[in-house]
Amino acid sequence: MARVPQMSMTLLLFASAMPCVVASSARVAGAQVEPWSRWRGADGAGQGGDAVFPREWTDADWAWTADLPGRGNASPVVRGGRIYTASADEAAGVRFVTAHDLATGRIVWKREIAGPIEAHHAQNSSASGSVVAGPTGVYWMWGTRAGIHVEAFAADGEPAWRVDLGPFAGEHGFGATMALCGEVLVVPNDQDGVSFVAGLDARTGRERWRLPRESRKAGYATPLVVDDGRVPLVVLSSMAHGLTGIEPATGAVLWERRCLPKRAVSSPLLVGGLVVATCGDGGGDNTLVTLRLPPRGAAGGPEPEIAYQLDRSVAPYVPTPVACDGRMYLWGDRGVVTCVDAATGTTVWRGRVGGTYSASPIVVGGTVVNVSQDGEVVTIAAGAAFEVLGRAALGAACRSTPAVVGERMIFRSEGRLHALDATRPADR
Repeated sequence: MARVPQMSMTLLLFASAMPCVVASSARVAGAQVEPWSRWRGADGAGQGGDAVFPREWTDADWAWTADLPGRGNASPVVRGGRIYTASADEAAGVRFVTAHDLATGRIVWKREIAGPIEAHHAQNSSASGSVVAGPTGVYWMWGTRAGIHVEAFAADGEPAWRVDLGPFAGEHGFGATMALCGEVLVVPNDQDGVSFVAGLDARTGRERWRLPRESRKAGYATPLVVDDGRVPLVVLSSMAHGLTGIEPATGAVLWERRCLPKRAVSSPLLVGGLVVATCGDGGGDNTLVTLRLPPRGAAGGPEPEIAYQLDRSVAPYVPTPVACDGRMYLWGDRGVVTCVDAATGTTVWRGRVGGTYSASPIVVGGTVVNVSQDGEVVTIAAGAAFEVLGRAALGAACRSTPAVVGERMIFRSEGRLHALDATRPADR
């Protein structure tokens, strides 16, 4: 591992540069809990709150839109009134991490990261992993065959440190996202080559621990952080190991259940006392597995019990499920949504929305929202019956999961951010 305490890339500050502003409304709460500082929000659960957003709209209804310096699939995250994301100009061989003002969309700072560009799956990009932001900084990772790199910045964009973690091997290219647990960055690295998970000190980049992993097919699951007031737990998902619970301070394995026979692309999710994960392949041979979360204990605990499994007829491959009011919504890659009882897996309803999907659904204002690869935003009812409530167009391809902060929803198409305001605030 090579650690560079201070990076030498040029910092570009934009104090007055403005994006294409479509409208001027900026109804953003000031002091509030930071609900979306990692991929798909707190705990990766996709819970956007109670504000009610439009179900259909046109380009004239955007609060603002902002061009990104490159293209990519990194989902937007929000902390301290700023939106962080990543993109790449593949022709120029440059990747970018950017911060935009949540209220106006203007670009606050931009970091340029030069590096090799390699071939990847058509649904992947050179900037697919999402940023994670916390009180200790802003972090992003990218990788090629030459190396996996973790980049750290202060909230104002000043470089903090950079860590190189060795080469990456995977037929579809790189696309992993880290998780932050306290002051430990949990870095997943399940690949075709040498696999491991590392815990980095978020302030310095120092490697606190490294957990070797068996290698099968490269995985893309974001670690699940369970921090419920007891001893924190991180859950990892991969084809080689299935579901693994580790202690984030040391990397010690608390329990493991080898239960995922295919590649893990979606991320593990905690629903009640169940850990939910899916695996699959491009042919649709997918599986959903739920484990009963065991009590916290010492390393080497008993293998968790499987609560239930669902087969390819309902299990998604890339989109991560989302849950609300005892129901779990399985948004299939090919546009079929299945609602199941979260405790038992029993089907409640099934309906076709059409399209193909790489983004994951979120719950907001009594609805479930997702975006197709063609950039169509589909809103369905979160309830006991299937109902499509509306459709709207981003106008560009999209493989990113939207973010919600207060009364503002942020979408990210391949090369642009889009801000939409609620039509009715959450009940106070």
